[in-house]
Amino acid sequence: MNDLLFFLKLFTPYRTWLILGVFLALLTSLASISLLTLSGWFITSSAIAGLLAPDGVAIAFNFMQPAAEIRALAITRTFGRYAERIVTHEATFRVLAEIRCWFFAKLIPLSPGRLSMQRSAELLNGITREIDILDDVYLRLCSPVFVGIVGGGAVIFFLACYSIQISIFVFIMLLISGILVPLMFNRLGQDCAKKIVEQSANFKIGQVEILQGIAELNSFNAYTRYKNKLTGVSEQLLKTQVEQNKLEAYASTIILILSQFTLLACLTLGSNLYQQGKVSGAEFAMLSFCVLVVFELVTPLTSAMQLLPKMQIAANRILRVSGLKPTITEPIKQVSVPKNGDIKITQLSFRYAEDSDWILNDINLTIPYGSKIAIVGSSGAGKTTLLQMIMRFYDPQIGCISYAGIDYKRFFSDKLMARFSVLSQRTQLFTATIKENLLIAKPSASDLEITQAIKLAGLEPYIRRLPNGLNTWVGENGVKVSGGEGRRIALARVYLKNSPILLLDEPTEGLDKETENDVLSALEKIVQNKTLIMVTHRRAGLRLVDNIYRIKNGRII
Repeated sequence: MNDLLFFLKLFTPYRTWLILGVFLALLTSLASISLLTLSGWFITSSAIAGLLAPDGVAIAFNFMQPAAEIRALAITRTFGRYAERIVTHEATFRVLAEIRCWFFAKLIPLSPGRLSMQRSAELLNGITREIDILDDVYLRLCSPVFVGIVGGGAVIFFLACYSIQISIFVFIMLLISGILVPLMFNRLGQDCAKKIVEQSANFKIGQVEILQGIAELNSFNAYTRYKNKLTGVSEQLLKTQVEQNKLEAYASTIILILSQFTLLACLTLGSNLYQQGKVSGAEFAMLSFCVLVVFELVTPLTSAMQLLPKMQIAANRILRVSGLKPTITEPIKQVSVPKNGDIKITQLSFRYAEDSDWILNDINLTIPYGSKIAIVGSSGAGKTTLLQMIMRFYDPQIGCISYAGIDYKRFFSDKLMARFSVLSQRTQLFTATIKENLLIAKPSASDLEITQAIKLAGLEPYIRRLPNGLNTWVGENGVKVSGGEGRRIALARVYLKNSPILLLDEPTEGLDKETENDVLSALEKIVQNKTLIMVTHRRAGLRLVDNIYRIKNGRII
């Protein structure tokens, strides 16, 4: 429950909308109850007046006032319901936007180090499905509970004005229907709620992973197997949802039976009051209609309590991700990052977790500004991890890294990253045009700068062949662009950013000889007057460097 209370704090900026929505919901519910109650009194009074009229001569009866009140209540209920829907949904969407912004703000410090250890589909599910579940906290939990308590209290007070016995009996039955029954079915439905959240997450994760890997699955004839696995998850989810729907149906049936039993008891008590002359025939009918409709206030509480475990689980999962500790610690006070400087690594040791082996062990390395070095070694030796440490994806457990004589930990990570340009073996192209992908490196780049970057990266012939040129859509994850052209787009980005330090992580991996030579020739022009740090296990790129360091088992040998 503490997890949900935490999210309720995020509702505070929109308390005006939330309070207005609850007030309109209460007003609409009371108008609906009053409408049926007054209508029962009015129809009965009219009938009695007609029956008692001697020899067809009409007796005095105030027709206009109750008729006007009924019309006013009908209008209030209609417009109140419409206004309630607008206000409550506006409040909900604002709250969801607030939660999503809060969640993104929590995720950003976790990037890229901590987030690289999380499944992207699971994060997507948290951002969408699990946050969407939290909109029920207001719409289907807080608002119905408030309306049930306040509205129920108002109705009990109204009934007490005519009969203490009826009001006490209705109060007891409302407690049973609004508290005991929902709590009982909340306990019975906890396992179903937990399964639904987990199975929904697994189903969405499976969908994303199949879409991301559909080409590989088809090429290995594994698509059918994975589709059947996902279908199995879907069937399990449907079975669990059926179980939960049955529980909700049982709860609604019990409340319906309780409401009818309450009505029967009130008819008995009311008939005694009528015989004793304590209430008139019209008042007897009015009280009966009021008792019949008051259970509408507590009926939503059963669904709310059924949803409560699901909300708690979703809130817990979101808080678990947002509560992850970042892999770097940002300084309290910013220190300006020098434009140029040496990189010095001193007695650096690093591992990804406390119970795992050391990936890097006692690394000592000085990289003077303007120097060009390569770090070579077999796969798994720690080359890429060392490059990530230089980019400050992680802070070392032992030792330190400094830039221009200043410890990395004194810089804001985004300011430090402005000094680096990165070309990796996997180029990330976004679902946009070629030009938009280039402008990621420098949004303010002029057309002349873009043209120079394209020329230097060797993209001119490729773009010239495209009907839409730079405005060509690259497709999902750059699916319409070949590996070589994708690498050239990345080269153009590096040129546009024009940072003093260039980091290369297997820049020619997966390229043919001709494309590899073109990429390296472009790099030779780009790296002039820059610091170059290249990680590779191929000999072709070593022509770019002056010094070569070999890393083995996490040590520079």
